[in-house]
Amino acid sequence: MSRAGETRTHGGRRPRSAGETAADELRENGRRAAEDAWSAQVNALGGFIRAQRQMAKLSLREMAAMTKVSNAYLSQVERGLHQPSLKVLRSIADALHLNTDQMLSRAGWSVGDPDTAGDAAPAEEAAPAAAPPPGVEAAIEADARLSDEQKAALLGVYRSFVQRD
Repeated sequence: MSRAGETRTHGGRRPRSAGETAADELRENGRRAAEDAWSAQVNALGGFIRAQRQMAKLSLREMAAMTKVSNAYLSQVERGLHQPSLKVLRSIADALHLNTDQMLSRAGWSVGDPDTAGDAAPAEEAAPAAAPPPGVEAAIEADARLSDEQKAALLGVYRSFVQRD
């Protein structure tokens, strides 16, 4: 049964109001933006892993043997097609001689523990990090030739190279 005065279409559904259509569009845009941000983060992590593997002069097959993860899967991780599990990230970090916390932070997982925030860091890591050159991030943000997703990915990779944990 329809309510009094309510218009129904052929399919039995009432037409959407402009407000409902706008809200649906906003939800869809928000969902797309979240997916794009997630994709950019996974791509940045993959780029970081690839760069670290190449700097360690390891082939995919060598790293696969060290991590006990297939080289096909590692390739997909490096290309941003998969978000690796915690176990895989730990294996990759060990193979690349990186701190697991450092790798987890690159994956976007919070590793800060307020109870250990005051713990002493090793002497090598205790030195203050140099400030980034002025304008690098601003230049990326200002480049109209890049999409928002490309900017996020580029900033993620840049920050992963210059950040010290």
